[in-house]
Amino acid sequence: MKQKYLLKGDVCRPGTVEIEKGMTLRQVLDELGGGMANGKAFKAIQIGGPSGGLLTAEQLDLPFDLKTLSAYGVRRGDGVITVLDEDRCMVDVVYRFLTATQTDFCGKCVSCREGTKRMTELCRELLDFRADDADVGMMLELGEVVRMTAFCALGKNSSHTLDAASMAFGDDFQNHIDGRCPLCEREKRSPIEPGDGIAYDRKQLRIDPEKCKGCSRCARSCHAAAISGELKSPFVIDQSKCVKCYNCMELCAFGAIGEVEVDG
Repeated sequence: MKQKYLLKGDVCRPGTVEIEKGMTLRQVLDELGGGMANGKAFKAIQIGGPSGGLLTAEQLDLPFDLKTLSAYGVRRGDGVITVLDEDRCMVDVVYRFLTATQTDFCGKCVSCREGTKRMTELCRELLDFRADDADVGMMLELGEVVRMTAFCALGKNSSHTLDAASMAFGDDFQNHIDGRCPLCEREKRSPIEPGDGIAYDRKQLRIDPEKCKGCSRCARSCHAAAISGELKSPFVIDQSKCVKCYNCMELCAFGAIGEVEVDG
């Protein structure tokens, strides 16, 4: 069974790709994406949008399997794979993904709404060379608090990219603490923009009644109590309650739940 993703970032052939079972991350990058653009070296790959995970060259030979990659904070999320080359400053990348949480999250959960907002503010200060070690420590601690207290999977996983980047690319963070970043100084390209370009209020998760088996797994896993139905009959999603955390979509064994774009 093939998985459809949007491949974007510093690759030769960005666009929608279909990933066959058994493919590795390296094959996705080289065979589907045509390799790194402009002859630059690979630095990292982010999978799943604001609540996804960041992987480095050490993980490129892992299979593109969400169960395997979940140990690294990866989830399907918004279905976007973002490739980053050697010249991308990871402080800037983390800031872009944290900023996305402010536009893609529902805002119902206080810990997520306020916690991610403050994390984004601290990361902006770090990006502008106005933060110190204590500020970075506070940003990481806030991520842990949000992970433990957030309402849905989006909030609980919102700090995965920050956590992975700070551990794998500590030099980028230290450069911003020290007040000078060679990567930011020579970067002339537009910054990486997370997501698929579709506004939050134009996305809906829907259940295909032809594919739904009525197993109720989606309803039992929905923290927002947005899914209802009877066993062995198609379930439905109440769009007024759905927070679009993608948890139901990831858990459905029948591929019955998909994301659609609607008029804003």
